[in-house]
Amino acid sequence: MPALWILVPAAGHAGLFEQLAVCPAASSLGNAVTAYPEACGALTVHYNPAGLTAFESPRFDNALVFTVSQRETRYNLGIDPDTGEEWRPFGAFFEKDPLDDVRGEQQSGYMVIPIIDYEIPYLAGAAMGIAYRPPDPDSRLTFGFGQYAPFAAGLKHHSGDPNSFLGRKAFFLRMVLAAPAVAYRLTDTVSIGASIGLGVTLFSFQTNMRSPNTMVAMTGALGESTEGLEIPVISELTLPPPWFNGGMTPYGKVAELEMLVEDYFTTSYNFGMLWEPFDWFAFGACYQSESETTMEGDYKFTYGNEFRRTVDWLGRSPLTLIIAGMFDLPYSSVPHQKGTATVSMTWPARLQLGVKLRPIKQITFTCDANWTDWEAWPELKVDFDQKIQLLRFTRMLGYTGGPNALVVPWGFENTWHFSYGLEIRPIKKLAIRLGYDPRPSSVPDEQFGPLPMSDMEILSVGIGLTIEDSPKPKPHNLHDLLKQIQHPTAIDLNVTRIEFKDKFIGYNGSTNLNSTRFTDIVYNPYAGLEWEQEWTMWIISLNQVFRW
Repeated sequence: MPALWILVPAAGHAGLFEQLAVCPAASSLGNAVTAYPEACGALTVHYNPAGLTAFESPRFDNALVFTVSQRETRYNLGIDPDTGEEWRPFGAFFEKDPLDDVRGEQQSGYMVIPIIDYEIPYLAGAAMGIAYRPPDPDSRLTFGFGQYAPFAAGLKHHSGDPNSFLGRKAFFLRMVLAAPAVAYRLTDTVSIGASIGLGVTLFSFQTNMRSPNTMVAMTGALGESTEGLEIPVISELTLPPPWFNGGMTPYGKVAELEMLVEDYFTTSYNFGMLWEPFDWFAFGACYQSESETTMEGDYKFTYGNEFRRTVDWLGRSPLTLIIAGMFDLPYSSVPHQKGTATVSMTWPARLQLGVKLRPIKQITFTCDANWTDWEAWPELKVDFDQKIQLLRFTRMLGYTGGPNALVVPWGFENTWHFSYGLEIRPIKKLAIRLGYDPRPSSVPDEQFGPLPMSDMEILSVGIGLTIEDSPKPKPHNLHDLLKQIQHPTAIDLNVTRIEFKDKFIGYNGSTNLNSTRFTDIVYNPYAGLEWEQEWTMWIISLNQVFRW
């Protein structure tokens, strides 16, 4: 029976993390199937709902997906061009960053099942599609239904891994739970179709937070320098030593953030067209609409000791209390803050145009042009139900998002790219499929970081095996149906290799990763470091086809 979830890993553009494993056969052809519905079966509900008219008998597709990933990052101190020496916050007052010459490795995939919010330390799942044409031979209508995840991404790292400062656990999901569809054959060569996507959206995030910032380091330097600087009465009325209660060191863990927000009802629609003037040529087009979502859920900030003692120092004297009041700074620390968070965002619209060429009966070539409107999601903004002490403090360092909101600008860019597929049928019952999908990243280098997606090369190989030429007889009861679905009429197997282009972000190269400017405090956990990444991912998927 079809499982309810299909959850796939993060990836690069035309999309950042979409449409990587909706359908095994489509993946084997580089997802270049807009004009070739026979390849993606009933899951053409997603790729091009007009393609449902290609199926004369009822069809059920049940896809299973599993992923493995190998990701390694390297961190090295960069050279400050102004001094010619390794960069350190607040000069050389502190020792060098402990992440210098350190490597990080991804522990596993990660996903959260919506509604029940159950965490799973891997990425696996299933999708399904149904196509049905009424038995009337004159009917031009075909109906469909699908369940799939057009967008999903998930990663997990050990708490002590240097990557954990960009996300110890992170998971994005846009899941279509119900996609009813209808297609209509206008003429013998032209079909149109539409589907409505009803689903859920989820964002789960847990991260360690640190701030190797010059202004943050200054509190630690002043704290250490003023140790024992006690002027009776005057100190207790003005600036009690040590200043900032010792302050914060630049490499300590400032806080931890845990958050899980969901939207249980999101909507979208797909509209497609298919033109098949000849047996050897077809043209398809599909527009997939944007999906607005407002997710709500719980969050928790847990603060580190250094941050708490710095906050408490602001409440130690009349002068520090006046300063805190003037700048709306916290002056009495709490071990944690928790409450309700809200995230509003737009899942981007997509456009896919494709052609199918069949020069001879045994060979089919496909090519699709892909576009995704990632600019529709310019920033990640998390609104909290109270003033967050950490954000109130960072306003003094140039943060402009306000005390109730965490704002990270993405800077995503829209790009076009082409994908290609080749299907060879040496015999009628066997299809050998190859796919190539080179995807340029939507993330510019100067804002690289929270979504570390570089250019990708996606290579796929798959086979399709027809087991039974004839459709199954219609089942008379539930027992017949359960017996039949144990024996598919065809299967599709796919193996996809995703190679992320090696990425190097040099010293001070990204405002979202390693900027040394003290106003770039949210969020630069690797300030002054050079950052490198190597990442390879494998997706293995299987589809069972049933026809009646």
